[in-house]
Amino acid sequence: MAWMYYRRYHAGAIRISGEDRFDFLQALGTNDVRRVEHERAVFTVLANAAGRILNLLAVLNDGDALLALVLSGSVGAALQYLRSQLEETSGTVPLAAFRKKTFRFAVSLQDESRLWEISELLPGEGEPPGGLEAPKFPGHAQRFENGSAAVSLPAVLGGGLLMLNPKGVTVMMIAHTSLLDDNAYHAERIRRGIPGGETELTAEFSPFEVGLGDLVDLEKGDFPGRTMLAYEARDLSRSRTLVGLKLASPITLPASVRVGDDQVGSVTSFAEHPDLGPIAMAAVRRSYAQPGEEVLVHYYANGVAETSVPATLTTFPVTL
Repeated sequence: MAWMYYRRYHAGAIRISGEDRFDFLQALGTNDVRRVEHERAVFTVLANAAGRILNLLAVLNDGDALLALVLSGSVGAALQYLRSQLEETSGTVPLAAFRKKTFRFAVSLQDESRLWEISELLPGEGEPPGGLEAPKFPGHAQRFENGSAAVSLPAVLGGGLLMLNPKGVTVMMIAHTSLLDDNAYHAERIRRGIPGGETELTAEFSPFEVGLGDLVDLEKGDFPGRTMLAYEARDLSRSRTLVGLKLASPITLPASVRVGDDQVGSVTSFAEHPDLGPIAMAAVRRSYAQPGEEVLVHYYANGVAETSVPATLTTFPVTL
């Protein structure tokens, strides 16, 4: 199987400049961004007070600034959230229009999405194309003279390379890869167990539930959601985890996963894979996340009649 190339057409990039740029992200994200260096990016989660996912950032050093790559289609919401965290809150003046704004951090935020092309290389056989180095540790950043970078992704995010290229720069390695359109990437993402930005990396889940526990550093200091995540980390058996499903026939979403009369989870993503047939990703209670477990997936066919389809739980990657 060749390496696979997928262009993230709606990916976003935010430039964070100012003397407090590290303190700012350190106060908001789950991971220790002080480890960001020229050849090391850091992946961090923005969480709400309940410890649920607001966004996932890949943070790179960009000279006198940081460049934060955000989930596809989320740059507007990410900017709005980050800007809201800059301003001091005060209950002394009830009308915001008459309140003088003060800021907690000396930071400037700029949407630079239009300046970059962001893509993803999913691992295949052999070395990466185009003379790239094989992924090393998560966050390892290869830098190039034309301003491009290749960042090694954590295993849960595919274990490949996140490519960042200035707009207009020719991406030579495309000729040596299998190109994926949106549908093909969606199916391959599910097969490999990569959580999606609109399906699993959402406020319905905590980082622990979607495999991002390694991006939560509870020792680095306070951040939104830390209390709830510390509580969850004490006993993960009470939470959910992502599993693969091999289905007897196609389904539509929403859909639930049941064992007997007990609903044990929900289907988060579904696709018909060209080699595997109907497969899905589901979030289920950890006590039921046993490979080979036979379950029923319930959904409403045509939005009317409730239908059940047999399925088998599996680890990732999903195989025949």
